[in-house]
Amino acid sequence: MEIPFYNSLRFKLSAGYFILVGISIFITIWAIINFNRLGSSVDRIIRENYLSVVAAENMARSLEVEDNALTALITYQTKKDLDIYNQTKLEFFQWHQKALDRVVKEQQRTLLDTIRLQHRIYSELGDTLLMFIFDPQLNQIARTYHFNEIRPVNQNLKQYCFRLIDFNQQEMFELDKRARQISSEASYAVLIASLIAVALSIIASVQFTRSFVEPAERLTETVRKIGLGRLDLKTDIISNDEFGELSREFNKMTERLRKFEALNVEKLLEEKQKSETIVHNISDAIVVSDKNNKVILINDAARRLFKIKTPNVEGFDIRSIIKDERVIDILLNPRTEKYLQQPFLLFQADNQPVYIRPRISEIPLTGNETLGTVLILQDVTQFKQLDRMKSEFMATVSHEFRTPLTSINMSIDLLNQGILGSMNKDQQDLLQSAKQDADRLTKLVRELLELSKLESGKLQLRNEPVSLNQVITDTVKHIQLPFKEKSVELKLKLAGDLPNVNADSQQLGWVVSNLVTNALRYTPKGGTVEVITSKEDSYIIVKVKDSGRGIPCEFLNQIFDKFTQVKQVSESTPGSVGLGLAIAKEVVEMYGGRIWAESEIDEGSTFIFTIPIETKI
Repeated sequence: MEIPFYNSLRFKLSAGYFILVGISIFITIWAIINFNRLGSSVDRIIRENYLSVVAAENMARSLEVEDNALTALITYQTKKDLDIYNQTKLEFFQWHQKALDRVVKEQQRTLLDTIRLQHRIYSELGDTLLMFIFDPQLNQIARTYHFNEIRPVNQNLKQYCFRLIDFNQQEMFELDKRARQISSEASYAVLIASLIAVALSIIASVQFTRSFVEPAERLTETVRKIGLGRLDLKTDIISNDEFGELSREFNKMTERLRKFEALNVEKLLEEKQKSETIVHNISDAIVVSDKNNKVILINDAARRLFKIKTPNVEGFDIRSIIKDERVIDILLNPRTEKYLQQPFLLFQADNQPVYIRPRISEIPLTGNETLGTVLILQDVTQFKQLDRMKSEFMATVSHEFRTPLTSINMSIDLLNQGILGSMNKDQQDLLQSAKQDADRLTKLVRELLELSKLESGKLQLRNEPVSLNQVITDTVKHIQLPFKEKSVELKLKLAGDLPNVNADSQQLGWVVSNLVTNALRYTPKGGTVEVITSKEDSYIIVKVKDSGRGIPCEFLNQIFDKFTQVKQVSESTPGSVGLGLAIAKEVVEMYGGRIWAESEIDEGSTFIFTIPIETKI
């Protein structure tokens, strides 16, 4: 419905604000007039006195430079000092003329005339001194003449310049005082006008309060009650303005909300039933809790896993129904991600091991607040069994390969030594190729066996105090020759204050050797490989840095997987099967350390691993 303009809130507000706008315009014009007077006064201060002060200061400076130039001429008689003297004298006259152009009072003119007269005398004395300086017979008396005759005049001239500065500053002070008086008058005028405006505004506000605030308060109170669930309420504002129109539309809206709420409750109950049915039929254990650690939902798989017999546990504290401290720690600290350090939890079901992988998510609300957490416990026992079977198969195959490979290597060595007869060049080349392939297979078998021992936990590691610096030094001694053959420089930057760690020196040496030989493999001729050690907090850090072509960022997390190599299609890596970094990762993690790589294309790569000082195997 169209509201007549004279009944609208816009008309009522416009009538009140029109008066306030008029008062504001009057205050603005008044303030502009007064502040223009103030601005003119300040401008006059700058225009009439500032340049005069600057000129006087520069005249004093010129006198100082002139005197210094004369002193230098007495000692050195250089053309440079003579030029400075003449140039400064000219600058003095220029600044004197500028000060004369700014004269507004007779006292200023008198001072400037005196300065001009004194400087004329000073110049004549200076010319006489120059004659003494450049006359060999009179040169000895030049210094005395300068001190007794010229310097007093110079000092006197400076005093006149300072008096001129003081006079102009006094004038500026007087003008500033007048400007402050104008500013004070303007401030009082604006204050009075503002007080009038405030008084009129208060009167207008009182008049408009009843027509604006009271309907708004009644409407607000009704809205608050409806927000609390009282959808049966209606507003009772009766008027022909926008408040009345808003009241009528609001009543229509509450009616629609009542109908919509009835429909939504039914749908919500239906969706809740669907969600609970899905959760209860999922084979993985699921526990949902609120922000106060009260159980919201727990499915049948979770009941079986935690042996919960109570039929209805919704609303119970999570710690009262789940007794496993590992799971409780994950539920109470969902953001710490401690469970990632131990990705699998071992349970027993029917005297059989069950491996569970926990995954927890927070139910977001707003900002950093959450409604609760959802814990999913995935049964990965089958995957662990498959992984164990794969490792056992690899170990068995590798073990079976060792004997025939040993025979093959011995046969090739016998043929190479010529024990069974001499061979031609082509036969020797074929044997050399066969020897390389046999060595590669031997290395593959050895690394597969090493990896299977690490994964199965059968590898026995010695636990003794070890100096990592010594391990690195001993390791690189045995691989110096390949570096010399490839013309790659190997640098050691070992920190001198590293403590010992409890570890197996042979295994740590193998890790260092693998990383260094990898760096050599991908470093071009003339490049550099650096081994760096340092201590940070409770860890010793080892870095192996090369100047090779680098590793693409998408491969940085994959290179520690088994049988993974990063190489171009056209290149080969003889002797490499992609297990070295995987074994290095297993060894480092057995000591509670970490290993990772950092790289940029064409900038080289850096492999870093850490070993805790207090290691626990």
